[in-house]
Amino acid sequence: MEMWKIGGSWVGTIALGVLSLGVAFLLFRFRMTLGKFLGEVKAELMKCSWPWDPSETGIRRYRELIDSTAVVAMTTLVLSAYTSGFDFLISRVVGWLVRF
Repeated sequence: MEMWKIGGSWVGTIALGVLSLGVAFLLFRFRMTLGKFLGEVKAELMKCSWPWDPSETGIRRYRELIDSTAVVAMTTLVLSAYTSGFDFLISRVVGWLVRF
């Protein structure tokens, strides 16, 4: 039914307008709370230690980030290999015990 398509008829246009007015009203109604929240988010982000040095340029700027990513990737691979091997071993032992 083409009449209910948003923006395709007067019903869709009215629904979109009412929705827009509702969002605008909520933003206006909670503007102090929203402003306080955004201010607190900004203050917390200023306290963060970011994984790059702003004084460096090029790829050297992201050295800590690249190194940390490599450590996480290698740890994930080692842990998955260990888990897979242990699962394979346990399934073989249980299969062997079930036969008897």
